[in-house]
Amino acid sequence: MAKRSEAERPRPWLWVLLGVLAVAAAVVWWPGCRKYPQVTSPEALSLARRLYTACNTRHEGRLTAVEAEVDRLAQQGILTPREEEAFRFIVGLARAGQWERAERESFRLAEDQLRPGARR
Repeated sequence: MAKRSEAERPRPWLWVLLGVLAVAAAVVWWPGCRKYPQVTSPEALSLARRLYTACNTRHEGRLTAVEAEVDRLAQQGILTPREEEAFRFIVGLARAGQWERAERESFRLAEDQLRPGARR
C-alpha cells in the first residue's frame, strides 16, 4: 500500500474550523437573531436614524419629534405594529431616563436593518 502524500492526508482540524465558521455564520445571519423587525418603509428607516440621534444626544426635543412621528406614521398605517412597538419601547426607555440603554437599543434597531436577510 502506498503512503499518502502530505497533500492527500485528511485534515480534521480543517473540518472542525469549517464547522465552527458555519455555525458562527448561521448565528450572525439567521433572521431570528434580529432583535428588532425589519422596517418596511423609507420613513421608518429615517425615523430609526432620528431616534438614534435623539438618544445619542439625549435631546428631549428630538425625542418628542420622533414620538410625534411614530404617532403619525402609525395612524397612517406606514408603521407595522411590530415597528411601532419597537419605536415606542426605545422612546419609553429614554423617557424613563435610561438614555444609555435607549441609545444602545436604537443602535441595535438600526444595526438589525443592515444584517443579511434584513436588506430590501
